[in-house]
Amino acid sequence: MANENTGTQDGQQEQSQNQNKPGDNREVTFTEEQQAHVDSLIADRLSRADKANESKLQKALGDARAKWDEEQKEAADIANMSDKQRKEHDQEKANEALTQAQAEADQLRAELNHTNMVNEASKMLADKGFTADEETLSFVVRDTAEDTTQAVTDFAKLVDDKAEAKRQESLRGNTPTNAGAGQNQGKSFGAQMAEKSNSRSHSGVADDFFGTKAK
Repeated sequence: MANENTGTQDGQQEQSQNQNKPGDNREVTFTEEQQAHVDSLIADRLSRADKANESKLQKALGDARAKWDEEQKEAADIANMSDKQRKEHDQEKANEALTQAQAEADQLRAELNHTNMVNEASKMLADKGFTADEETLSFVVRDTAEDTTQAVTDFAKLVDDKAEAKRQESLRGNTPTNAGAGQNQGKSFGAQMAEKSNSRSHSGVADDFFGTKAK
């Protein structure tokens, strides 16, 4: 009997400890101001969603109504046609459907061809060491493989020519044309002439510039 009481007490203590564990069954509460703000946000979002759905629904209903009216008018017109007019009408509708199907097929072929040209241009650019970004591809992709290849070749040559011209310009800028030019740069004409005179005097050469000779 004592064991049963002990077991019951242990169970109650364990249950009490589990209930008191932090983070278990905690209820998030808001102040009245916070709750009002949350409710306002939810109501605003629902309102915007309802308005968007209502707008889409109204447009869909309008389009369906317009299509139904057009079909009813066409059906009435056909009913009043003679056999010859009805055949001509059916032929006209068939031609319109064929033209539309042909246009869609042409569009699909053009999109597929463009995708193929983009892939080919990307490979050619990569082979030449260029990054096939969107701007570059828009510059080189053409309607045919031949034109695309030529455009890639022209683009690569243009970039290489520009890079070489810039390299040559850089080399010319770094190579002095006159060893003394860099030293005399920024000095006045008189100062340059004075240095020239002193140099000649120290070397024992007659300084004809000032009309005197070394003695």
